[in-house]
Amino acid sequence: MRIIVYLGTGGVGKTSVAAATAMAVAGAGSRAMVLTTDPSLRLRTALGLADGVTEQRVPLNDPKAGELWAALLDVRTTLDEAVRLYAKPEMTERILTHSIYEMIANSLAGMQELMAIERIDQLRLRGFDHIIVDTAPSRHAFEILDKPALFADFSSSRKVKLVGRTYRFAAGLGLGFIGKSALDIYGRVESILGVNLVREILDFYSIFYPIAEGYARRAEKTVALLHDPAVTEFRVVTTPQKALRDAAFFTQALAERNFSIGTFCVNRAWLHPFPDTVPEGLAGEVLNWYKSVSDSHRACVWKLRETYGKVVRDIQVFSELERDVDGLAALERLAVQMYLSEPATSWA
Repeated sequence: MRIIVYLGTGGVGKTSVAAATAMAVAGAGSRAMVLTTDPSLRLRTALGLADGVTEQRVPLNDPKAGELWAALLDVRTTLDEAVRLYAKPEMTERILTHSIYEMIANSLAGMQELMAIERIDQLRLRGFDHIIVDTAPSRHAFEILDKPALFADFSSSRKVKLVGRTYRFAAGLGLGFIGKSALDIYGRVESILGVNLVREILDFYSIFYPIAEGYARRAEKTVALLHDPAVTEFRVVTTPQKALRDAAFFTQALAERNFSIGTFCVNRAWLHPFPDTVPEGLAGEVLNWYKSVSDSHRACVWKLRETYGKVVRDIQVFSELERDVDGLAALERLAVQMYLSEPATSWA
């Protein structure tokens, strides 16, 4: 199994590159899933997904190809699947219909990032050869890597375990029967939120904490896979004008988290051939303007190679398409470029 995580700022074509990557590896025979965690849902347009569908197999023209799947991260669907997979059978419906569960699944801040890691684990269990992850722009992407680790630390803390594992017993006997440490926690929270809400929250957590602890263990394993360069590659999508700035930001941000970048993908470069003869008049002026922009793009890529060529495994350069990537035909053209991309090390 291979995991490819695409990072990038907004407006660089990251979703299109991620979808084209999934199409390319599926065309080579892989069973591939492209998962977007970006709330903008650009993937729906790129792959022509049906309205209201959060996961769909995308048909490929080649009968010898593998499978191409696309999924939009849905917090409720992912969390429901985790409950059905890991809760005790007698507790499943009680958890799924609990009022606190509704609040957590539908409105709790940070669930998008936590469920992204859970979704990757669920896809791994389903046996995909390639999982390509299209992340939200910039700093939101790093929350996917940061928040699960914070949650794992929180859920494994002694006091949180104490609350979860003693409440059901204490509720039957009265809070006075539990230890002073847990009693202090209950008392402080009740004074802020009110007794009824706190009891409802604690009742829910007493049945949900095995799911939370299981999530923490799975998240640690999944993040470990993301740290393993034999399994996971981080790719940064940028444009020529942003290349050096994005490279500096993402290289540092990933290094601080002990991740490394495998590939820089310079997208939307103006690389189309320039004619040998230039006509006079307006057409010639337009062609000369195009050439100046193209030369600028090539210079940006060359500078990127000089600065980061020894830091990353590869630098790929993709020509800008004539129109937006809004369907399979355009994605196929971008996927072809991934095989034909001229190594940046050969540029002069």
